[in-house]
Amino acid sequence: MPYVPTRDIITYYEEVGSGEPLVLIRGLGSDLQAWAPQLPLLAKHFRVIVYDNRGAGRTGAPDKPYSIAGMADDLAALLDALKVEKAHVLGYSMGGMVAQEFALRHPNRLERLILLATTAKPDGYVRAVIESFITVRRTNISREGFVRALAPFLYTAALFDDVERYERAVAVSVQNPYAQQDHAFIRQARAILEHDASGRVGGIKAPTLVVTNSEDILIPRRHGEALAKAIAGAQLRTLDGAHAGVTEFPLEHCQVFAEFLGAGVTA
Repeated sequence: MPYVPTRDIITYYEEVGSGEPLVLIRGLGSDLQAWAPQLPLLAKHFRVIVYDNRGAGRTGAPDKPYSIAGMADDLAALLDALKVEKAHVLGYSMGGMVAQEFALRHPNRLERLILLATTAKPDGYVRAVIESFITVRRTNISREGFVRALAPFLYTAALFDDVERYERAVAVSVQNPYAQQDHAFIRQARAILEHDASGRVGGIKAPTLVVTNSEDILIPRRHGEALAKAIAGAQLRTLDGAHAGVTEFPLEHCQVFAEFLGAGVTA
């Protein structure tokens, strides 16, 4: 099984395809299975490496404080174990925060950087939303109840109107055999609340693409716009979708990712 020691935990990873290494990093409460719609598209051109963050999926979930910087070091340790010297990195939501820290802490290991639906620092609004997630998670709410409570922050109104598709999305999450433990969700959420790279992202030197989504209410577009402004030479693209636009519109997103990385993606 693809497990490797990374610092104080054991990390689960998978890889597919060949070519230049491309690492995909998921967000709060999510594991690598959520990249399933993107993998066939990106693996045509890249050696795609996906992994479960500390506290998610099949990776270790110690009940002690997590940090975004620590998770960036987890990634560096994973690349060491896989003997990957440099890679493109795409970070989504919390994963985008990890990607920022990786770019700052391990600049010689990074080729190109994609920051998707993320922020350099949670503002008061984002903090309030994350705190509300923590409050709900601390109750005895069911797994399905929690998935449904978060869904309005993730998907477009059009997806909710497509009842069959919405219920399928809920079922996929509820039936996950590696569902995240409560303490690990809260540890990840606290790491997000403590993240602040706003005064440092200007030090990112790798070619960078910042992608926002037009209907994102979890991390609104202004966060991506601020990131792109702060990182010299960064490109900014706004695509259709809400916070989980990469899941609702995988082809459109992967086409933009691949174009920035020097490849082309087709269905």
